[in-house]
Amino acid sequence: MQLLIVTNERDAMTLRPNTPTRTPLRRRRWPASLLALLLLLTADPGAAAVRASLDRDTVYQGEVFTLTISSDSQSSDQRPDLAALQRDFEVLGTNTSTQVSIINGRRSDKTQWHVQLQPRRIGQLHIPPIDVGGEKTAAITLEVTEAPQQTVAQAGQHVFIEVEADTNGKPVYVQQQIPYNVRLYYDDRLQEGGLNAPEPENAVLERLGEEKRYDTVRNGRRYHVIERNYVISPEKSGALHIPPASFRGRIATPQPERQAHRPRSPMEEFLNNSPFANDPFFRDRLGGSLLGGAFAHPGQPISIRSRAIDMTIKPRPAAASQNWLPAEAVSLSDSWTENPPQLKVGEPVSRTITIQAKGLSASQIPELTIAATANARVYPEASEQENRTDGKTIYGVRTQTLTYIPSAQGTLDVPPITLEWWDIRDDKPASTTLPAWQFNVLPGVPGKANEAQTSTLVTPQTTKTRADSESPQEDRPPPTTLREALQEDQQWLIVAGGALLALGLLALARRTKRQHRANSTTDGEATSADAERQDPPHRKSVLRDLEQACMANDRDAATRALLNLGLIEWPDDAPRSLGALAARIEKGQAQIHALDRSLYAADSTDWQGAALWSVFRHGLQKKKVAAQTNDDGLKPLYPIGSVRK
Repeated sequence: MQLLIVTNERDAMTLRPNTPTRTPLRRRRWPASLLALLLLLTADPGAAAVRASLDRDTVYQGEVFTLTISSDSQSSDQRPDLAALQRDFEVLGTNTSTQVSIINGRRSDKTQWHVQLQPRRIGQLHIPPIDVGGEKTAAITLEVTEAPQQTVAQAGQHVFIEVEADTNGKPVYVQQQIPYNVRLYYDDRLQEGGLNAPEPENAVLERLGEEKRYDTVRNGRRYHVIERNYVISPEKSGALHIPPASFRGRIATPQPERQAHRPRSPMEEFLNNSPFANDPFFRDRLGGSLLGGAFAHPGQPISIRSRAIDMTIKPRPAAASQNWLPAEAVSLSDSWTENPPQLKVGEPVSRTITIQAKGLSASQIPELTIAATANARVYPEASEQENRTDGKTIYGVRTQTLTYIPSAQGTLDVPPITLEWWDIRDDKPASTTLPAWQFNVLPGVPGKANEAQTSTLVTPQTTKTRADSESPQEDRPPPTTLREALQEDQQWLIVAGGALLALGLLALARRTKRQHRANSTTDGEATSADAERQDPPHRKSVLRDLEQACMANDRDAATRALLNLGLIEWPDDAPRSLGALAARIEKGQAQIHALDRSLYAADSTDWQGAALWSVFRHGLQKKKVAAQTNDDGLKPLYPIGSVRK
């Protein structure tokens, strides 16, 4: 059973009975008294918890924001003490809502106060702890900045867009994440529309989290706001141009009455005088067809653009390590830290290492380089990737599992693991290290140690020993009749007969295949194709090779991986060059041609693989209409199946 009661101070009403009052007073008060007693008995006697939150943590000077104070107290006469806010803020108004719920006989209360505030000055302001019935909220920090000149000029329009690319005045490097913020401001005149993000060249734009919606005041005018956060990753150094964000829609335009002499119908009178007449949804979906008033016009189309942003992207520093990881922070975590294992000879033990990079996607984090360990074998598994976000920053997470199998009793030293990266906050190289481990390996279960140290292949020495142990004794009498000899050697005869039968079948198969090739009209072409064709590589393994090559900006390895993907997609007629591969796929031709030009160029230091990986991270997409494509005639740099280490 659940009882939910929601009240609002502004809409509170007193209900009075309209029935005769002949019922005795005692009988009427008994149910109400019983209900009050039950609510008191089921109430939670614990202390009330109070909390405070803001609808956003950064505002411009003159903007209005909302402070929400929540309390779980059952007392209806408690009020927050807002006197401490008067120093740095103007309190413009307060709305209160109360919620009471009873679930399975247990009552819970929740009261919220929504306080409209406007900052008095610029800087870092603090919302002090606010007292509510003896309990205090936690302090909150708010950043108040000066409104840009563009914002001041735009305030007063019905719709306008603000954009920001936050670099904190520090240099921006290639493949570094740039926070990009878009805010759409509109008033009640807006009917419909769509907000479009920019599409910068030589950069990847990715949206973070869900959009935020709130209201604010600019120059004494109230606006609704839609805020979206993105990150931009430049793929090459030099000038980066971020085009404007755009919005297309319609705004309502009041029209004069063209039929003022015509009397209104009762329905028109009711709708025009209703509180919904100024609601945009009502005007557009219902009012336009029924109202003959000022808002029956379909609206005026508008097109709004924000300002463009230009910045300079620096190349990868010479002091950077081989793994280029421009991030705000990088952390390594080890599963052994919380639960150190006990190692035994021949028994496998798993170890999970997690890398988290703030300001980088998971695809930019490389695989860990695991050093060899004496007296143990290490088997790395395929790593897992995940991207997380707090709405403002992206967090790349790569998880890698290792399996250790000790092969000898005694001391086992596991070397440390170090990951080097570039700290964009201090603009210098940095590194993160997992410490070394030292274990005392205990003896294993009998049999497992031998399995860990001895190969399962049968050597000539073991074959000879086994043959000697199974040979007949010298004093055994020889068989006297042919029947006895056959019975004694029955097993050998069966093995020999099976071997002869297998050889006969193999010879027959070869003869049939030779006759089929002789009768085929494409004998030469089939023979050549069979000679050159190899088993296609595993798709998941090839995609992992392509990712590693792109993250390391290794053009040669990326070319081999792409051609191997082509071999998987077209095993009977694989493309032999990048040009032929580009002609068979639906998208990604520009990235493949850029890689192809880089292969033949004298200087290839500027090639970046992030764009190539973002297009082919899920593999190749064939063209919907297959067409016979001839090879481009160029000699392939890396023939299919070749490996160049």
